[in-house]
Amino acid sequence: MYRSTKIQTTISTLKEIQQAGVSLTEATRSLHRNENVPFDDIWPAIMQLRQISEKEAMQLTKQWCVP
Repeated sequence: MYRSTKIQTTISTLKEIQQAGVSLTEATRSLHRNENVPFDDIWPAIMQLRQISEKEAMQLTKQWCVP
């Protein structure tokens, strides 16, 4: 499902960023903008982390990543 190795790497990176005391929203934004991780690599990780539907994950990720 959705390149699971890449998803696990993205999840790990998001969790690492969050350990600095930032929210998932900020971690996602940072990963997308500062690390240049594509939207299509982030939303499946958000889906798994938040345990939400694909549609919800795409909407949240878009909201967090697009200025």
